[in-house]
Amino acid sequence: YLVVSNVSDLTPGIYHYSVQKHGLETLKLGKFTREMVRAGMGQEMLGKAAVTFVWTAIFERSKWKYRQRAYRYVYLDAGHIAENLALAATSLGLGSCQIGALYDDEVNLIIGIDGVEESVLYMSTVGQPAD
Repeated sequence: YLVVSNVSDLTPGIYHYSVQKHGLETLKLGKFTREMVRAGMGQEMLGKAAVTFVWTAIFERSKWKYRQRAYRYVYLDAGHIAENLALAATSLGLGSCQIGALYDDEVNLIIGIDGVEESVLYMSTVGQPAD
């Protein structure tokens, strides 16, 4: 999921990446910076970022294959994805911050997922680097 605040050619709002369509689906339009700062335990970079990536997992997709190790692997995968995003952002001259301190239920509510079948794992901000 992407929570967009200030990205060229994208209206502020919440988007979901569709694998089938290989594109973004608009879920909600509007600014969600205050809600994201609150859900991120007051971390101000969430209010200043151009975009926040919200990494989630649909647990059944991993449980059928990895069984009791599924939860471990979804968190490892989220970290790997966030690291790649940070490297890509840096190569473009942008800043990125990885966020693990968050109120899961609040983030789940903002992006519109149930927190049971699918839940937030991690977040990453991208934007202009701080001076």
